[in-house]
Parts: sequence; C-alpha cells; structure tokens
Amino acid sequence: MSRIVTVGRRAAVQAHADRYKQFDKATVCGAVGSADESFDDLDAPVYDSIAHALRDDDVDGVDICGPGAAYDDTLNTALDAGIPIRCDPPFALDEAQFDRRVSGASNENGWLMAHSPHRFSRLYSRLRSDVETGAIGTIGVARIKRTVPFSGPGWNTSYDGITAATGHVEALCSVLAHDIDILDWTFGAVGRVFARARSSERYDHAHAVLTFQDGGRATIETTWSKKCTPSPCVNVEYSGNHGRLNFNERDASTALQEKSVPLNGDPPEDDCRGRLLQEFVTHIHDNEKPSSNITPINPSRVTIAVRRSVDEGLPITIAEESL
Repeated sequence: MSRIVTVGRRAAVQAHADRYKQFDKATVCGAVGSADESFDDLDAPVYDSIAHALRDDDVDGVDICGPGAAYDDTLNTALDAGIPIRCDPPFALDEAQFDRRVSGASNENGWLMAHSPHRFSRLYSRLRSDVETGAIGTIGVARIKRTVPFSGPGWNTSYDGITAATGHVEALCSVLAHDIDILDWTFGAVGRVFARARSSERYDHAHAVLTFQDGGRATIETTWSKKCTPSPCVNVEYSGNHGRLNFNERDASTALQEKSVPLNGDPPEDDCRGRLLQEFVTHIHDNEKPSSNITPINPSRVTIAVRRSVDEGLPITIAEESL
C-alpha cells in the first residue's frame, strides 16, 4: 500500500484524505498543515514541515492539495528526496521558480504530476473528444468564464487549495491555471497571452486572452473571493467554423447524459479529483513514471506568462522552444 503525505490547507487536505480512504492501494500516513488550523479530524499524524514528515516516516508520495507554486519549499524538499509529487497547477509563478523546479525534477527517482482535475472530468473529456472528431471544425474562439469558490456539489472542490495563495494576483493565476491546462490539453500550445487583473473590497477579477500556436484564441474570465461567496457561474464555449459546444452552471448537472437520461453524480473517490488521485497512486504503486519528470509543463509556463502580462500590462509571447 502506497503511503501518502498530504500538504495544504485543512479543507483541501481533508477533501483528499476522504478520497484516499476509499482507495485500496493508498493510505494517508501524515499531513503537513498550517499552525493556525486544526487537523483534529484527520486520522494521521500532523507535521510542521515536509522535512519532518519525511524524516519520521517511510513515504511513497507527497500530495500537495493546492497550487504547487504556493508550496515552494515542499516541492524542493520532496524533489531533492526523489519522492513522487502531485500538485495542482501552476507549479511555478515566475521563471526562476520554474527553472528550479525543472532542474530539481531531473532526479531520476522523483517526478511531479501537475494536472488540473478538470482533465479527469467526464464532461471536459467529452468536449475534447467532440473537438477532436470535428464537432466544431477549426477552432475560432474558446471562452471560459467562472466564479470561484462557490457552493454546489462537486464544483468547488478544484479550488479548495487556492486559499494558500499569498495575494489576489497569485490566487487569480492559480484559478486561471486550471482553465489554461484544459485549453492546452484540448487545443494545443499557447503562443501569446495578454491579461489584466483588478482587485476590490469584495471580489478580485482577471481576464486573459490566449492565442494558440496552431490558430484560434481563447478568453478566460475569473472572479475570485476569499471572503465572499460569489454567485455561481460557469460558462464554457468552444466555437469553430462548423459548430459550437457549450455548457453553463444551469445545465452542468445534466450535461452528461446517456440516451437523454442524466447520469448520477460521481462519489468523491470517482469524481474528477478522485480519478486524478487514483492516477497518481497507480503510478506510484506500479513504480511507473509519467511520460516526463514533470507533466504537464506547458500550462505552468503559460500561467507564468499571464502573471508577467498582469504585472507589466503588456502582451507576452512564449518562445516556441520553451513549449
């Protein structure tokens, strides 16, 4: 059985621990969390640092329950120890951090998975499959607009760990990274970005325009709040020269249908995040590395470009050799 140490804020760590309890091949052997939160409900030892957890126990994997960029020391320590790691995107928010991460992952024993759980969603998988089979033709514009976090079964679990971000720009970029990951997975590499962000007393907002290397573009809008709960909003639209695919929060619960009958919601261990964690555990259990030491790389690099664009107020071109 693979022994996993979870790292992050309490809500995110608990959400992952609940899923691991349902797995046959994994157990949570420890957690690393903030001193200002109680982890009393967690059935595992709690440590003040990943170094302490690795020193006290035989650990097979480290699960960072949030954006990897917010846990720089944890990532570095686990990579140095050659231990498999999973985190949410992005795993870096500046080029220096990115270069350190890629260099650290060159250790032949360790590797890093940084997929968005959206990649393991049946809904996004079906949209991607429809795009690949020509449902929209040549991509024109992809649009994604969302508010997070918000209440509703299943929809806010991807963002439980965002609260670890240190500022509103970091939080917005960490939310955008999930959609960047899906767009890269569906439409290919992004070559250019232009983004803006603003902050207010109640909500923070970001708007990014991405241009794909193979043609077409995407717009992503995100409204985020740590203190307030925005009204639920998810709008996804993929438009091309032959058709359009779309869904929103009003029909998301019935968007997946078989013969016009809505499918039942997945239990937590088999929702998109549960399937992501299962993939992580399977790689560890089978002693099988992913296709590269860090996978995927492109979404984090694009998120870094988005961060630069926000800071500089200018479009940023991503060098082809870096993709």
